[in-house]
Amino acid sequence: MKTDSLSPRLLRRLDRLYARAPIVRLGADDRLAVFSDLHLGDGGRDDDFAANARLYQEALSRYYSPRRFLLALNGDIEELARFPLAAIATRWLGIYACWQEFAGRGALFKLAGNHDLSLLRRRAADLPFPVGESLRVEIGEKRFWLFHGHQVSRLDWVFQTLGALLLRWVLHPLGIGNYTVARSSRKRFNVEQRAYRYGRSRRIATCIGHTHRPLFESLPRLDAVKIEIESLVRRYPEAPAEEKPALGQRLARLKREHVELQRREGRPGREGLYGEGPLLPCLFNSGCGIGSNGVTAVEIDVRRVRLVYWFDRRRSEKYIAAEGYEPERLGDGDFYRVVLKEEDLDYIFTRINLLG
Repeated sequence: MKTDSLSPRLLRRLDRLYARAPIVRLGADDRLAVFSDLHLGDGGRDDDFAANARLYQEALSRYYSPRRFLLALNGDIEELARFPLAAIATRWLGIYACWQEFAGRGALFKLAGNHDLSLLRRRAADLPFPVGESLRVEIGEKRFWLFHGHQVSRLDWVFQTLGALLLRWVLHPLGIGNYTVARSSRKRFNVEQRAYRYGRSRRIATCIGHTHRPLFESLPRLDAVKIEIESLVRRYPEAPAEEKPALGQRLARLKREHVELQRREGRPGREGLYGEGPLLPCLFNSGCGIGSNGVTAVEIDVRRVRLVYWFDRRRSEKYIAAEGYEPERLGDGDFYRVVLKEEDLDYIFTRINLLG
């Protein structure tokens, strides 16, 4: 199968997965937060989640829970490729207690990823919370489909399971770290491209995790920065004199970010386009919970969708004074929430339906 197309076999597999996904319909007052790739471990030095654990727990208990959000956990929540579930659940009792609050009011939707795929084979009675494969979110005629993203891989269940067993019982004891698709720009691009092409073909918005790279309206941050730079450069010559210093400062910040993103992400040999025709806003990615400075998430309500970033000011002040952002402080501590991107759902689905 070519990486830029969907084989009939993969298309049928995704259609079956979509058809059997449970449906959540958002009402006028409903809001949904989507997190993925937390990779909870046992709290030790090899636990990738530990650095952001308190930030994530505070976000749930002091922001999303009081505001009565629905909560979707979109795969690779527990790092079962390296740690037993009992050790994870014992170490992170506070996190599980937060999830229980959502579950108790029917507001928790937990999905499996390739690193916690074995949860789907366990009896429901043996799990803290029910686990599914994917979730459909409907807002009138607008449709989001949440799935982790490993399902677009050429590898089937057997090979993905064998890979997890190899990591847990062979590589991890040897001190070899967690290898994921997120470490390969080419593999990230292939996953994103297939999820994008499926959403485009079915005129839905797909929301994945798996690659650890936040995406909004089908664009990774690097491409979004390039577009914003181009827009500001065109605007600068005609801007009033009093606005030019602020525009210059913003361009300088974006230039620095562009250089850093290029260095960190690299390029899979393409310019961020996933197929022919105009780029459609049908691919979103909630990123991950193990970022060096914070946690990303996607928020959806009946009017808008947002890509948000939770960060610890003691580790990064990037968005505190950055022009164009309005960080929201959580209580009187060092944790902040900032909206990186947001858009109107009517606009998004008009583009998907008319240009797809």
